Amino acid sequence: MIPLLLVALSGGAFVATVAARHPQPTLLDRLTSPVQPPKAQASPNEAPDGKTQASPTDAPGPIRAYLARLDERYQSLVQTHLDPWLAGKLRDQQMLELTKGVQRQLNPPEKRNNRGLGLGVGGLTLIGLARLTGWPLIPAVIAIGVYNSWPGIKESVHIAVVERRFSIMQLLLLYFLYMWFGGFYLIGTVGLLLGGVCQKFEFLTQTVTRHNLTHLLGEQPSTVWVVKEEVEIEIPFEQLHLGDVLLLTAGQPVPVDGVVVQGTATVDQHRLTGESQPVEKLAGDSVLAATLVLGGNIRVRVEKTGAETAAAHIGDVLNRTVERQQIRLADQFKSVEKYRWPMLAGGALGWLVRGPATGAAMLGCNFMLSQIPLRLLTLLNGLGTGAERGILIKDGRALDRLTTIDTVVFDKTGTLTLERQRLVRVHCCSNHAEAEVLAFAAAAEQRQSHPIAHAILAAAAERQLTLPPLDEAHVELGFGLKAQIQDQQVRVGSERFLAMEHLVPPTDLLAAQAAAHTEGHALVFVAVGDAVAGAIELEAVLRPEAKDTVAWLRHQGLALYILSGDQDEPTAKLATELGMDGYFANTLPEQKAEQVKFLQAEGRKVCFIGDGINDAIALRQADVSLSLRGATTVATDAAQVVLMDDDLTQLRLLWELAEGFQHSLATNALRAQQLSLLAAFGVLTLPFGFWVVSVLGGVQIITGIIMAKQPLLIAEAEAEPVD
Repeated sequence: MIPLLLVALSGGAFVATVAARHPQPTLLDRLTSPVQPPKAQASPNEAPDGKTQASPTDAPGPIRAYLARLDERYQSLVQTHLDPWLAGKLRDQQMLELTKGVQRQLNPPEKRNNRGLGLGVGGLTLIGLARLTGWPLIPAVIAIGVYNSWPGIKESVHIAVVERRFSIMQLLLLYFLYMWFGGFYLIGTVGLLLGGVCQKFEFLTQTVTRHNLTHLLGEQPSTVWVVKEEVEIEIPFEQLHLGDVLLLTAGQPVPVDGVVVQGTATVDQHRLTGESQPVEKLAGDSVLAATLVLGGNIRVRVEKTGAETAAAHIGDVLNRTVERQQIRLADQFKSVEKYRWPMLAGGALGWLVRGPATGAAMLGCNFMLSQIPLRLLTLLNGLGTGAERGILIKDGRALDRLTTIDTVVFDKTGTLTLERQRLVRVHCCSNHAEAEVLAFAAAAEQRQSHPIAHAILAAAAERQLTLPPLDEAHVELGFGLKAQIQDQQVRVGSERFLAMEHLVPPTDLLAAQAAAHTEGHALVFVAVGDAVAGAIELEAVLRPEAKDTVAWLRHQGLALYILSGDQDEPTAKLATELGMDGYFANTLPEQKAEQVKFLQAEGRKVCFIGDGINDAIALRQADVSLSLRGATTVATDAAQVVLMDDDLTQLRLLWELAEGFQHSLATNALRAQQLSLLAAFGVLTLPFGFWVVSVLGGVQIITGIIMAKQPLLIAEAEAEPVD
């Protein structure tokens, strides 16, 4: 029985290859497609355009309707009984969660696979009856085999007649036809049956993996509580509109994007942003769909619902990533076409050595075809692993290319440095003290929320200054603000703002401003009354994780550069501090792509890490592009990979993930090559050549699926429990 169970994809690899040449429907669309209402399933022969295709089940109206109902019941039976048994206990629970107790609508390849399984069982039954009774049932068995092989037959004919070329598909067709018409119909039936079982396992694995991947999207509640005219009302979620005020309490998921208008709460948003710690939400703070309220009560004004939410944008991004990779699977078929001549030579050798049966069996000894569907399983594993850790992979090619990168280029502002500022020094005029200048500036800025205000207030708090009371403040957008403090007018802002107020800074402050500008620092002037009292010098804060991350990348043997629009001196200073190999300063946004192209012209493979919006051209020019942006910008971010946690330490995880991805692919490819050679040797030296191919082919597919689902990160692999 064990050899039969291992005859796992001599036919399944063939069917999987055909499926790979013709991309299936959108993967995540399949996952989130509407559940199938009772007795509303389309006919099994219905094409995507609504027209009916010719098939062996075509019949006049009443008979065809009866067959459609019979097929519907059969599909339901398979979903109810066979799928949970194949998926196992854990996956069965996840499938129940996915479908919410209602059968998921199957796509055409899944339905055909189910029918093939039923016909395979029927074929084995007919073979048994034929041997017990002597009835002439073998032609029916052969007909079942040809029907199950029909997609491959059509594809082979299409390549030969329409594309007019010799393909590996035609060799595989000869392999299967010889089994059916050469008296090996038992092996063929068992191979196609158990190959279909393995393909079904692949379908189930992809479905559960996609479900885990898109769990970032959360689930929409059936009803929500809203506040209208201070009255709490429960309404269906579908009736929620923009501007409604939503009431959320502890334990409830946030179903929309919005702004807190009242209350406080602790929110877990790690699924969306990758933040490991819950965050406090107060009035004025934004909340995102697919996050969870852990404690407190808040009222949220709805700003985005459904497909407009950040969570839905992430789902769209993941959807497009898998779609593109699915399309590229068809291109990967071309990479295995190079094996057609060795296959043909092997078949000829087998024919000469041991006859036509051995020659036909040699045609099935190429297991490299299995790498096409296994690659998609590995990619889904990588996308899910990254998403769980706040790494959103928008383009699957990044996992392919990252291990070839030899040069990493960082944008400076917002990437190596934070948007937050910190105080460097306080410049004072002769009749004012540092503490006085800082206290007046902090008092004026205490109701503001921009980075400069935060830096001034933090410096005042660190020095434990007592701030004078603020009577009134007026902001001049983009220039500064005016405040009334202790019957004095205080102005805080730029030199241009002072000029608008008819105030002129003294020459020593202008000199300090020039020096600060050279170092990449900002100078904020403070005027009290009708005279300038001093100025506050601020600098950007280096990310706390930047040094360790850069050191780790350097340890990997990568060349490191800074690309910045800042002056030469501050850029050089930062490059020296971090131990960079070089830098480019005074670079305009449109010139950044030229610098990346310059490095590529030297033969380098460049990874650019920058602002997903402002550095779009440079990001597209780079071989691999990364950005550190929040979840709300995913839809417009030009980078291939987005570090959702806004943390450079995720670079190490990303590199390890890419290495794990490539290791998994390489291991599966090496095993396929080894088993292919072993199968060829077995066919040439052992009897029952078709059994040798089927057993080793099954071993390759089963071990390949197991390998594709293994943890891709080293830490996870070491912590994986052994069953």
